[in-house]
Amino acid sequence: MNVYFDLPRESRGMGRVVFNLDKHLPAGLSRVTNPDDADLVVLHVNGRRDHRTRQARAVVESGRKYAVIQYVLQSCRNPNPLDWLELWGGAACVWSYYDLRQYVPGMYFAPLAADPDIFYPEQIEKKYIVGTLGKDYPKECIGETRRAAFLLGRTVHIGPEFVRDPNNDTFENLTDDGVRRVYNQCHWFSVLRREDGFEMPGLEAALCGVRPIMFDTPNYRQWYDGIAEFIPEENSGKVIDSLKVLLAQPPRPVTEREEIKTRFDWKRIVTGFWERC
Repeated sequence: MNVYFDLPRESRGMGRVVFNLDKHLPAGLSRVTNPDDADLVVLHVNGRRDHRTRQARAVVESGRKYAVIQYVLQSCRNPNPLDWLELWGGAACVWSYYDLRQYVPGMYFAPLAADPDIFYPEQIEKKYIVGTLGKDYPKECIGETRRAAFLLGRTVHIGPEFVRDPNNDTFENLTDDGVRRVYNQCHWFSVLRREDGFEMPGLEAALCGVRPIMFDTPNYRQWYDGIAEFIPEENSGKVIDSLKVLLAQPPRPVTEREEIKTRFDWKRIVTGFWERC
């Protein structure tokens, strides 16, 4: 069976998913680079429902199948799961780290993962009290993290430079080796994000021996309980206060690396997706 699973646009996180879909492609499936040549089209849902639904209808009308990987929901124009039933109901498989089983009983409820061969502890100097990563300054609470850390130590950001900050170093377009090095230079790593997300950098940082910080919401708690330190998702002032208290403490040593490698294994998770397609 020919399968198409390229991304609609560049994305670091979804790029890792595509890489591992290809790496762990089972015998009997062949990747094609043109969706018109595919028997199965994988739709990466990280935005508008209407676009993906139209694409899915076209696939079905041509006598082929599609599968869905659902990355976002609450930040879409249609956050109500009922609005997605047509798309989900016609899919050969729906994979999401959101528990949608009451809407799609046969869905593949599984997390994303991280590669321990890329992300691992290194014996280098801890230069930063906390690091951040991303392109969405307000949603990822990058400003709040910097303000909380201002009197405690330097910060570092992986991504675009939003505002010049003499207490912060910014690195953009890093290789995986560069990202790993930044993780290892941090005491803490903030993966706070409002609304949607799995926040794969939380796993990557933890595999490097760095404790991630996340909002205490059901979606993050169900996957990161025991791995992350959690703070309440509140207004900016209260988030800064919570971060000040947390960052003033030494992080708990990360001793659960082997558990993370087992629970969040790309091969096992991706194989489970292909088996359901």
